[in-house]
Amino acid sequence: MYTSLAFKSTLMAPPGPKGRTGNVVEETLALLVADDPRRQAGKLLDHVAARCKAKAAAVVTVADDDLASFAGEVPLSRLAALQRLWKLEAKDLRAGRRVAGDDCSVLPLMDGRELTGLLYVEGGSGVEAKNPAVIALAAALKAARERPARRDAPAEVAGAELERRRLLAALDRHEWNIARVARLVGVTRRTIYLRLQRYKIDRRRIPKTLKVCPPLEEA
Repeated sequence: MYTSLAFKSTLMAPPGPKGRTGNVVEETLALLVADDPRRQAGKLLDHVAARCKAKAAAVVTVADDDLASFAGEVPLSRLAALQRLWKLEAKDLRAGRRVAGDDCSVLPLMDGRELTGLLYVEGGSGVEAKNPAVIALAAALKAARERPARRDAPAEVAGAELERRRLLAALDRHEWNIARVARLVGVTRRTIYLRLQRYKIDRRRIPKTLKVCPPLEEA
C-alpha cells in the first residue's frame, strides 16, 4: 500500500520552478529501490510481465559490451537472439532508443546519457520507456552500481554465486571447451573469458583421453 501511494503522489506532484517533475520521479523511485535493488527489480519485472502479458522479462547489465544477468532470466533459447540484437543495435540502444526483434523488444535502461542495462521483454503488448516501472528498473540498476561492496549483502552475493556455479557446471559438463560453452550459452568466447576473470575462476585444461570400453561379459 505504501509503495502504491508513493507512486501516485510522485506522479501527481506539480512541476518545480524549472519543470523538474521528471527528476523528482526518478529520485523518489530511486529511494524506493535503494535498500535491495536486485530484489525490487525482480518484483518490478513480475509487474511488467503481468501488465503486458509477456512470456518472459529480464534485466541485464551492460559493461564493456558484456551482458550479464541482473534480475529475471532470459530463456536459454533466446540468449543467442538477444546477443545478436545487441551487436546489431548497440548504437541505437546506447542512444536510448528501443529496438525490436523476433517476438521480443529491448528497452535501454539509462543513467543520464549512459547505458547501464537492458530490459528484455518477450512477447506481449510491449512496454513504453516512460512507464514508471521501467524508470524504477533503471533506478535499481543505478542503486546497485552505487552501493559499496559489502559482505552483508546476501542477495547480491547469492546471485553472483549462483551465476558462478552455473558457469562452472557448464564448463565441467563440456570438459572446459570454451567455444562449445559459448555457443550453448549464446555469447562469444571473449565473454566467457571475461566471466572467468570476474568470478576469479582459474581455467582448467582437461587432457583428451580415450574412453575405455567395458570388458565383454563371458558367455
